[in-house]
Amino acid sequence: MRGQRFFSAVIFAISLIFLSQSQSFAVDLRYTWMLPKTVIDATIAYTFEDCTDNKLKLKITPTLVARSVPDTIVGRVAVDTEALKSFWEDRNISIQTFAGSHILNSIGSSPTSQVGQVAGNILGGIAKLVGVALGVPVSVESLATNPPPASPPPAPQCGTSEGSAAAIATQIKALKTKIKGFQTDLLSGVDEATQKKDNAAIQAAQSLITNLQDQLTITIKTTIDPGVSPINVDADNDMAALQNPAKQSAIRNDGLLATICASQKQLDKAKWFTNLDQIFKDTRPHCAAIPYLEVNVYLDFPNGKGTMYDADHKGPYPQTAIEQGSLYRDVAYIPVLVWRGAKQTTTAPVDKDGSTNGPVQLIAPQTIPLGQFGVSQTLPLAADAFKTLTWQVTFLEDGEITAASFSSKASGVNATAFLGTAVSAANSIATEQRSAASSSNQAAALQGQADLIYQTQRLALCQANPTNCPSK
Repeated sequence: MRGQRFFSAVIFAISLIFLSQSQSFAVDLRYTWMLPKTVIDATIAYTFEDCTDNKLKLKITPTLVARSVPDTIVGRVAVDTEALKSFWEDRNISIQTFAGSHILNSIGSSPTSQVGQVAGNILGGIAKLVGVALGVPVSVESLATNPPPASPPPAPQCGTSEGSAAAIATQIKALKTKIKGFQTDLLSGVDEATQKKDNAAIQAAQSLITNLQDQLTITIKTTIDPGVSPINVDADNDMAALQNPAKQSAIRNDGLLATICASQKQLDKAKWFTNLDQIFKDTRPHCAAIPYLEVNVYLDFPNGKGTMYDADHKGPYPQTAIEQGSLYRDVAYIPVLVWRGAKQTTTAPVDKDGSTNGPVQLIAPQTIPLGQFGVSQTLPLAADAFKTLTWQVTFLEDGEITAASFSSKASGVNATAFLGTAVSAANSIATEQRSAASSSNQAAALQGQADLIYQTQRLALCQANPTNCPSK
């Protein structure tokens, strides 16, 4: 009789436990965080250099800076505090976030099992693409392409009147010639009074050149939110705030993020051309009025590392979905390409004067970490029977793993080796990309690109005139 009562009491107690654990998801703000995504602050500077016979010579200088922000598409990630309550286990979790952004900084746990078998999945979460798993519609705007213009626009005519860009460029050349003259006088040996006079004249000319040079530069600033911000950038609005998307969008299959060009208003203020009214008279696709001012920014997914996509991927690139139970996303490392004109797979032709016609890659590829395109991952909040797990993972604000530890008293060797291999691979990639992004390596890459351009030009000149072939 007593045995039956005891058995009934045990069954009743177990029923209460299962009932309490089957209640709805309980969210405690202390156990919530945001996942990071990367946006790109882009600055494009057009510098007027010369315009002879209406052939504009300019320098385009792009600058890209990656920045981490909370991913509002994913929203707040949370741990079900009810899931931490167990009759059979001691469970705990510690979470630290970055101030201001609430992005995950570190997460750790050390569950200890007393009895029973509880399944745990270690770094085994497999994210599904948002457009497939969640059925969220992809933004049509971000995948659309502009129709071709009906007819080519009129050729730009360079201004030559006083105050025009060409006149300012001529003035700068004259000032530089004067500076060389003063420097020659100083080198030849002059008295102290003449030295002071020449030095003052050089400083005045250099200051004037700086002021005039600013008048020859058009600068466009924008923030690119991959797959979210409009592809066609409004050059007259450099204070536009980031959009807060409610629906998932995607990057086009060619990786295009943004198309940037100087606006009619900016060109009119800079006084580069005299026939802007005719050039912009007809409605044309974005940047089609003066094609050689068009700058395109791409993500090079085929050469990326750690993404959800292989080399055979077709179609657009949605960001990684976060499934129930996922705690974070690995970071994907994807090169950013900047081209004048459309991205090409062949080398652009070279003129005899060394200038390049048509599309050209403006800077060496820059690889950046993007959390929104990495693989989502889970970590165990429960331990097997009579086992103890202890783990801790620390992140940078962009989502890169900086430190990780994992141990298990029962099966620590295999588990630790498994996690260690995964973290080692992630850190190896991170180290490689940081090294590639260093100033010295970027300088070497740029020097290599410059050498390739010079040797290509030299080959063309040698083939055209073997007797007048430049030296190596």
